Amino acid sequence: MRVITFFILLCYFVPASSQQISGRVLNEGGKAATHVKVQFKSKPGIVTTNTEGKFTITAKELPDTLLFSSAGFEPYNVIVTEKTVKDSSFEIVLLSTRTKASISTAVSGNNKDAVNNATRNNSAKGTGTAGPMKKLARLDSLPQSTRGIIYKSGLLMAAEVGDFSKWKMWADFSESELNSYSDHWNMYPTHRYSVLVKNRDHFAEVGRAVFLINKRANDTVWSAITDNTGKAELWSGMQGKEEKGDYVIMSPGANDITSPILFADGINIMEVNAPCTVSETVDIAVMVDATGSMSDEIDFLKIELENVLRNTFTQYPELDLNAGGVFYRDKTDEYIVRHVDLQTDLVKVLNFIKLQRAAAGGDVPEAVDVALQSALDSLHWSDNARTRLLFLVTDAPPHDESKEKIFQLTQKAAAKGIRIVPVICTGADRSTEFIMRTIALATNGTYVFLTDDDGSASPQTKITTGFFYVEFLNSLLERIIQEMVIVNKCPEQKENDILKNTPRNIEDIRVTADPTKRSIVIQSKGQLREVFIADITGNILLRLELQDRQTKWNINLSTLPNATFLVKYITMDDRWGAEKFVLGSR
Repeated sequence: MRVITFFILLCYFVPASSQQISGRVLNEGGKAATHVKVQFKSKPGIVTTNTEGKFTITAKELPDTLLFSSAGFEPYNVIVTEKTVKDSSFEIVLLSTRTKASISTAVSGNNKDAVNNATRNNSAKGTGTAGPMKKLARLDSLPQSTRGIIYKSGLLMAAEVGDFSKWKMWADFSESELNSYSDHWNMYPTHRYSVLVKNRDHFAEVGRAVFLINKRANDTVWSAITDNTGKAELWSGMQGKEEKGDYVIMSPGANDITSPILFADGINIMEVNAPCTVSETVDIAVMVDATGSMSDEIDFLKIELENVLRNTFTQYPELDLNAGGVFYRDKTDEYIVRHVDLQTDLVKVLNFIKLQRAAAGGDVPEAVDVALQSALDSLHWSDNARTRLLFLVTDAPPHDESKEKIFQLTQKAAAKGIRIVPVICTGADRSTEFIMRTIALATNGTYVFLTDDDGSASPQTKITTGFFYVEFLNSLLERIIQEMVIVNKCPEQKENDILKNTPRNIEDIRVTADPTKRSIVIQSKGQLREVFIADITGNILLRLELQDRQTKWNINLSTLPNATFLVKYITMDDRWGAEKFVLGSR
């Protein structure tokens, strides 16, 4: 009888739907975090971690949000589901709390100047207005380290060099500089063939392989995968061996382009007989230099990267997102490469990132080649992903003896459709800038560099580009992800708009589209220095030939797919402006 009574009481106090979640909490050093309070957001009741950092808590209903808090750690929350219940290795890594900084301490010197002058710099340097910036009024409650450095996402400042958004590449390098660095790295990123693939209904073909073939040798010179706008970048003579006019561009199921043209002469258009389909899979990985020279930035970067990845997973719930990471040092250090594979379990990836620290190194070059090979081969990239994106965070170039391997890995990344975005930290030299911008160009990526506007580290080696816009690093990386993920979707789906960072239409030009003729009319009130047609991300597709004092243009765009495009222009006083238009019936 007593047994039956006990069983009834047990059922009363532990509902059948309740489930237990067990896990472990660690600090940044990988050791057990004891006496951490663990509770659900939706129900009362607190448990604490034991001496091994372990805890067990009963969930009433899933999914729910689990809260972690303790003196000495930053508070943390994570959504738990049925999958968490079944995870026997569920762990959380908590970041240590830093001393609080007042707003007068936080916003001072270069940091304050950066925030106050960012919009003015943007206008003066010809990039237009990119919308309101985040305010730093919340800095009075931000944590900082014992060295007086503030730790919080949204503090590192950075800028982007979008070489594909320029008409002339490498105009910011002198001819002697370009030749010198090209000779040193044996990479010559000048002979560019842009390809845009569309289907017969005028929709961009995403994720299609294209090949640049040498006719005489019947050999593939370069291959790539079309991006989220249907565009791919192919290169000839990347190692200095150029045979002009001896190529053909091919793609399975498409018409061959037997006489392809270089980008300066236009864009190569391919058409395939295929339905409009778009994959919902997106792979995003980070590859981070963890040598001693990165110690100024890595504690910032761990927080920034976590912020970017968490925001991305939150912003795109409809996508099948995978995240992964690679951290690397040099060949004589404690380790060369560590990685966590691409996966949907963001918590495991973030734990891996938070457990890393900067140490060792010594000489300037690092094992970039070993890390890049690990990123390409050890991470399981999706075959059908819409976007494959690798952020390469470093302040140092590869070793000279790895030049050939770096070329081969760059070529491999392009062939796999992995777009590399170098994020170059303070102290990098011009040779590093060249090789990293080359890798970005060769893989259809873009180039990002930290500025010293935040005062977080040593001054940045001056970038060679003529103009740039200083942004918060986390906002900049999220924008790049958005630009590389968003698609002009098939007719039954809604089109997205990512134009919040586009220059304003400062000259009030008018663009009138004729959907039946697939053409546009551009009307300007005054004379313009340059006029371009660009895709939704701002990458230039073609340049208009301007006549003296011309203010009206009739442009046939029948070769372009149905999508939103930009008319980008430069005024006579060298300011950038833009106006969007939609081509085709939406």
